[in-house]
Amino acid sequence: MSGDEKELSESYGYSEKAEDPQPSSEEPQTGAPYIRNNDKATDYRSTGLLLTVIGGLGVVFVILTVIRVIPEYLGNPYLSYGVLFAVSVLFLVMGITSIRSAGIFEKKAKSDHTLEKRILDYVEKELDHNGIDELAGVEDGDEPEILYFKRADYLKKAIGRKFVGIDPAFLDDLIDDKIYDMIFEERTE
Repeated sequence: MSGDEKELSESYGYSEKAEDPQPSSEEPQTGAPYIRNNDKATDYRSTGLLLTVIGGLGVVFVILTVIRVIPEYLGNPYLSYGVLFAVSVLFLVMGITSIRSAGIFEKKAKSDHTLEKRILDYVEKELDHNGIDELAGVEDGDEPEILYFKRADYLKKAIGRKFVGIDPAFLDDLIDDKIYDMIFEERTE
């Protein structure tokens, strides 16, 4: 067996290379899509309302059954009604907590909206497609995908320098949804 074959057999057929634990990009890649705070607020509010209604109905059912307005017997009443009551109260508490969280996300959504308006104003007034293409290193023969990545990378850096501490996922979403089309819509092929 040669030296290379021996090394491969010891590493179970894979050649081992020392790799960096983090990707080489500036920001860590999470892989999860960005969810806007107003969408989170809507989700939390609807979930909270559903849990609150279900929990409230469960508590009312247990109370009406215990005072025998609803004739229902579930084996051992202390165990059955106790568990049902506890689960109903848990749903009720989770629903109220979810509704409170929706309020927090609504406040964050207002802040995001203000920041988005400031960024869009900055981009509209300060950045133009010719300057971006020049500074991003765009060449005439670049494919549309390469153009997009070069331009988007430059936009991230330029906006990140102006608005320090901005959430990278928020910025990526904003560039994808609005900024790129706003600047380059007439130049797309």
